Amino acid sequence: MADLKVSYDRLEESTKSLQTIQRELEDTGGHQKEIKEFLGSGDIAHAMHDFASNWDYHRHKLLDKVKAMGEMAEKTMEAFKDVDKKLEDGLDGAGKKK
Repeated sequence: MADLKVSYDRLEESTKSLQTIQRELEDTGGHQKEIKEFLGSGDIAHAMHDFASNWDYHRHKLLDKVKAMGEMAEKTMEAFKDVDKKLEDGLDGAGKKK
């Protein structure tokens, strides 16, 4: 039977990276408003509007998935820490009379 090894550092790093990605995805929504005045009119403005609308739609879908992954990573770390604590408490109590 193989031992299960969990890297809390890796889980914490993953959680922080997902939080950073989440913030970036949330913040990119305002950029299209910032550049609107520089696009002018006509085909370029229309194409950029179409692209930005499509990006907004898919960005929100991606954001939902990144949030879910971040929550899973946090819950996974909490669950493993809880199991480790219970195992440690069980070992500490081994051999002691109650």
